[in-house]
Amino acid sequence: MKNTFVYAALAASFLTPAALAHGGAKPRIDDHAPIGVMGDHYHKKGEWMAALRVMTMGMNDPTNTMTGPQEMDSTIVTMGGMYAPSDRLTFSAGIAYREKDMTMRMMGTDMTPSTSGVGDLKLNAITPLFNDGHRRLLLTMGANIPVGETGDTDPMGTLLPLKMQAGTGSWGLLPKITFSQFEDGWSFGFQASASVWLDETATGEKAGDSWTVSGWSSVTVTDRVSLSARLAYEDYSAWRATSPLSGGARNRLRGFIGTNLYVVGTHRLGIELGFPITEDRGTNNLGTGTSLMLGWQKAF
Repeated sequence: MKNTFVYAALAASFLTPAALAHGGAKPRIDDHAPIGVMGDHYHKKGEWMAALRVMTMGMNDPTNTMTGPQEMDSTIVTMGGMYAPSDRLTFSAGIAYREKDMTMRMMGTDMTPSTSGVGDLKLNAITPLFNDGHRRLLLTMGANIPVGETGDTDPMGTLLPLKMQAGTGSWGLLPKITFSQFEDGWSFGFQASASVWLDETATGEKAGDSWTVSGWSSVTVTDRVSLSARLAYEDYSAWRATSPLSGGARNRLRGFIGTNLYVVGTHRLGIELGFPITEDRGTNNLGTGTSLMLGWQKAF
């Protein structure tokens, strides 16, 4: 894992002039969902927000020590922004830098293919369907723009499987719907989302469609600190590819614990730790491990 880029991105988020700006009313600390949930809020006309997320996740196969994939570590640094041209419409955009390092064992010899590069661009339009001050229902219509890198090769010059690449190589639809309710000192919410891929790559590969249902609850410790717990059920269809490393169908239930913090005025820091509860990985070689997400958000 190449940590230099990660550390630089985190430092930049706090040292840029935009990040040092203050102003605007400070909403309740749990106005935003846990940092692992995206598209959970919208903005008023003229408001905008900058965000940075860093996530690491490990995968491994404790049942297979003889041959095939043994483990994979992923790091994703996502930079994004939101802008509201009206009270009824908020646009968001995000793009990620991804690194993946895998350990493969073949006939007693370990190989370590790795990839790194810029991922796809994701554009979203968020509109509130309902908001009475205590409850809100949001609809998000998103699109995946395939600008990410898909050409990384192994040391022998062979193209690595699509699942190892930073981009998907496909256009996609990213719809989601989010409900949040706020009570005195606590809140809860639900989100259903999907990824639907529309076309194949030039090599005939295609990412598997997926859908996720997530529910969370947050409790306000102080006006600057909240704690959260979240469950997420994720279902992934098989990837269309010739390589067995591209993966078959998978479904899993994961749990998360996290916190939102106000630091330095209205700079919001979110932390969320994820862990697998149950998983049916089908023909996939690697099982899901723990994940850690650290995020920064600042609205203007």
